[in-house]
Amino acid sequence: MLPTPNPTPQRVPQRTRSNPMRTAFLILGCNLCFTGWTAVSAAGQQQQPPDEPPAETVVHERPGFFVRVDVDRADRTYRGGELLHATVVSERAGHLYLLYRDAEGRLSCVFPNRYQTNSAIPAGQAIRVPAEDAPFVLRVGPPFGRELLKALVTLEPVDPARFGVESLTDSVATPLQSQRVKGLFAELKEQPAQWTEHQVEVHTLAAAQERGAARPRRVAICVGVGAFQDPRIRPLPVSGHDAQAMAEALQAHGAMDEVILLVNEQATLAAIREAIAALVERTGPGDIVFVYWSGHGGRCADDDGDESDGYDEYLVAHDGRLDDLDTIRHTMLIDDTFGRWVQQLDGRRVVLILDTCHSAGQMAGQKGLGGADVAKPGAVFDFLDGELARLKDIEQKELAMLAGAQATQLAFMRREGDLSVMTHFLVELLRTADRPVSLHDAYEHVQKNVPAYVEAKFPGAEQTPVLVDSLSSPVYVRP
Repeated sequence: MLPTPNPTPQRVPQRTRSNPMRTAFLILGCNLCFTGWTAVSAAGQQQQPPDEPPAETVVHERPGFFVRVDVDRADRTYRGGELLHATVVSERAGHLYLLYRDAEGRLSCVFPNRYQTNSAIPAGQAIRVPAEDAPFVLRVGPPFGRELLKALVTLEPVDPARFGVESLTDSVATPLQSQRVKGLFAELKEQPAQWTEHQVEVHTLAAAQERGAARPRRVAICVGVGAFQDPRIRPLPVSGHDAQAMAEALQAHGAMDEVILLVNEQATLAAIREAIAALVERTGPGDIVFVYWSGHGGRCADDDGDESDGYDEYLVAHDGRLDDLDTIRHTMLIDDTFGRWVQQLDGRRVVLILDTCHSAGQMAGQKGLGGADVAKPGAVFDFLDGELARLKDIEQKELAMLAGAQATQLAFMRREGDLSVMTHFLVELLRTADRPVSLHDAYEHVQKNVPAYVEAKFPGAEQTPVLVDSLSSPVYVRP
């Protein structure tokens, strides 16, 4: 992309010291090339070792707060000559550094910049790059391909020297060395509550190249964890069957392009992380992503103050362990982490289906960890409720979650021993419906049938599915 002058550009003041971008701006007039710094030498831009991920793709899995960066096209695809505007919203006040990686892998900082010198970002207020009154625009130019915008927000300002430069405000865009940025992220990891990040991928095309008009892809990941390495965790014989049945029903009746299935020993925390990363890589804006989970849930003490009840919730992976709080945090799928994974799917339409709950009781048919309940009285299992609300607050709105039970209830396995109750009725609907089934249709079906079954088979117990929905239009589980 080229920074191009505005219709009423301001005169760029002369600089006496050397600036690696100066020649480009004199030639282009304040024309920032977001798809490549064609007038800038690549000298000094260190190449990333082939086996290492680029520094700018670092994901902070347990941030104390969220930030979101987005661009002004929903499909995040731009043709040569078009203008791009980026917007950043942070959950907390801090200092924003907007990094840009072009199609050839060169890295730069585009905020703060010469005309937006203050790095401060208020809580809940959008920062636009470039600003509406800035004397430059971001115009797409060669080289074309896959590009990246990454927003880094820190609670305290970052000295430019930590980026490896004297100043971030001498130019419209400041070239950076990837290794120096990698070192900065390594330093920030030592203070995880003090920073957050988010990135979006942008696709750029030559002016003559047509945008793709293919239908949205439909992909799903189905996880069922009922066998565990830790002998203290009670087995769940139906969870693997749940995920298998859901995967088969979605594949047969859900018009899926791809279904990823992880069952029992396959469902380690690392494997689940890799599967989510695969969804991010294989999908794009407008695609529909289903994430299904059947298994145990639990709670542990909150360590970053973002939970009103003082507890983080978690889902239990095959290799999750209950040794101590630190082990739980490193081996279980904490809600904060899952929320950050969901944020990586920003731009897609995401449907989460969770047939799990927390319970320490031993009633036959309950899906619970067993053992002593360490949570205080009145604490509830509200996995992802707060995280989804916070993502919505920063404008990630294409999300929905169908949960198997209310936060204070238990989720049950069927007396027949084949499947969990909610999963049974979902699979039944997918297999037998003679018409398209929307997510709301599915919710109405389980809302009617799950409580009735539980009341009949487990007298005195209640299980009521819950739908949290911020989708802009219906998503169909069976088109």
